[in-house]
Parts: sequence; structure tokens; C-alpha cells
Amino acid sequence: MRLYACITLPKQEPNKLVHNQFFISLLERTLAVTEPEFGPCKINYSTQDLTHKRIDHLLKQGRVIDLTWAPVTIERQQDYLTINEPLIKGLLGFRIMLVKDSNVNLLQGVDSLEKLKPFQFGLGYGWPDVDIYQANGLTVTQASTFEQLFKMLAAGRFPLFSRGFNEVLPELQLHKNKQLAIDPHIVLIYPLPVYFYVNKNNHMLAKRLSTGIKMLRASGEFDHIFYHDPDIVTSLKALNLERRNKIFLCNPHLPKDIPFNDTSLWHFPLEKTSCQ
Repeated sequence: MRLYACITLPKQEPNKLVHNQFFISLLERTLAVTEPEFGPCKINYSTQDLTHKRIDHLLKQGRVIDLTWAPVTIERQQDYLTINEPLIKGLLGFRIMLVKDSNVNLLQGVDSLEKLKPFQFGLGYGWPDVDIYQANGLTVTQASTFEQLFKMLAAGRFPLFSRGFNEVLPELQLHKNKQLAIDPHIVLIYPLPVYFYVNKNNHMLAKRLSTGIKMLRASGEFDHIFYHDPDIVTSLKALNLERRNKIFLCNPHLPKDIPFNDTSLWHFPLEKTSCQ
């Protein structure tokens, strides 16, 4: 049987693959379990290097790429078809700081948002985190590319590079020549669910993805993929969440229909009183 390309994803350079492998594995299985109903399909990748903003622009236009995964925002829900299945159990909203190795104790004793406000954070243009940090009174320096952020951190342009719980360890390994380290003292926590998005006209793909993910959840395979992803397994063991000072941020751009009450969808369920 011939496999037809039915999905084109953004190009996956090494710095993307280190924290995107879970999503790709999940997508591959979602397409596989829906093949009897929707037919064969294979994944292709674009040949262009695309920023977050460029990905959003192309997907909205229905050009080059067919699907992306990204943190949920009200704007994205308006611009695309959203597959309303949280993908990574909330881990992206538990943020660990990358620092220069000479600054590994920079955040020692920081246990509140007010104590965090003197510090500057590096984030990328187009990331929803930028609005979240600024809305909570934090100072942000932005860069146009992902690699540029690592270079700026190493050069001392800002002291803190905020990374998702599942991202920080593989990224540190990928950039081990830059004298960086993981802050051991704090975890920033804010709701940042990740969803699959497709173009507004691609109803068939949206239906296929929703159907497939529901099938994987019902069979238990979704959790199997999640808890056997090497980077997720290592992060949950190594980052010592319970020993860190927890600092909660509010996400003012969060849609109201996020199913936080279904604790099976989240590894670390958020407390209702965590952000007033």
C-alpha cells in the first residue's frame, strides 16, 4: 500500500527535535490508529527554517505546512481549528530557568513574584509567554530566533532563560559548550496547555486528529507514550519540583474552556487558588 503525504510539519532542526519528539511520536500514532477510517498517511517536513510567527502566518494562510502544536491562546483559537485535547499534560507551564553556570545560585532565596521582578528574562518573539511575563510585571528581552536566545544568555544579555519542564535538560545538553546551567531553586508555574492546530478549512484533518487522540487516551496508549518519552522521564526524575520554590503567574490570555477539572489530563494539576 502506498503512503500519501497528508501532513507537512515545520522543519525540525536539532534544537527543535530535542523537545518536539513527544509530539511527533504522538502524531505518528494518532495517524496510525485512524488509518482504517481515514486512510494511509505519512508525515513530510518543510524545507524552510520558520520562526513561530512565520509558522502561524503560513498555517493561517493554508500554505507550506498543515499542522503545528503550540500553547493555547484566545487568538489562536480564533485563527485556526483547535484540536481540543491537551497534549503534554501541562508540563510546558512549569518553567525552569537556564542560567550561566557562574550564576547557578542567582535565585537562591527567591520565593515570591516580588523578589523575582528585578531579574530579566529572555524569550522569543511571538511566544505567548512574553505577554504572560509582562502582565505579571516581569521584564522581558526578546530575540527573533531560538538559537539567538542561547547565545544572548551565554553573553550575559539577560540572566534567565525560561524553559519548559520537559525542554530544559535536552536543551542544556545540546548547548553544553556554552557554560550554561539549570537553576536549582525555583519553578515558575502558569497554565500553558499545548494543542494541535490546523488551518480553518482543514476539517478532515482536525476530525482525524481529535478522533485519534481520543482513541489513544481510551486505550491508555497516550499515557504510555508520554511516560515513556526519554526526555519527559528524565525531567520528572531529575528536576526536583518539590524542592523548588513555587512562584505562580497568571495567564491573562487563557481561554475559559480549558478542562482543568479533569485531572487525568495534567501531570501536576494546578490548584484553583494558585493565581487569583
